[in-house]
Amino acid sequence: MKMLATLVLAVSTFAFVGCEESAMDKRADEVRDTTQTQADQIRDASQNTAENVREGADNMSDSAENKADAIENVGEKKADRLEEVGENKADALEEIDN
Repeated sequence: MKMLATLVLAVSTFAFVGCEESAMDKRADEVRDTTQTQADQIRDASQNTAENVREGADNMSDSAENKADAIENVGEKKADRLEEVGENKADALEEIDN
């Protein structure tokens, strides 16, 4: 029984030590969080701008809707690119640590 308890304690200790994040892992998480926040801000801004265009004086025309859709698409693409760059940077930081 003592042997089993010792084994469980040893395995738990190794598992706990292995779960600690390194400085690079923490930095990678920070990069991911920052780029996700920035991407969300870009999406929100483009959606707000598009909504303002839709609600503007010329909202009865198809061109206003097309312009609003284009604004949203550009914002979405920009946010996606930012997320991709951030993810690549975070992955590179994690690779340095390994």
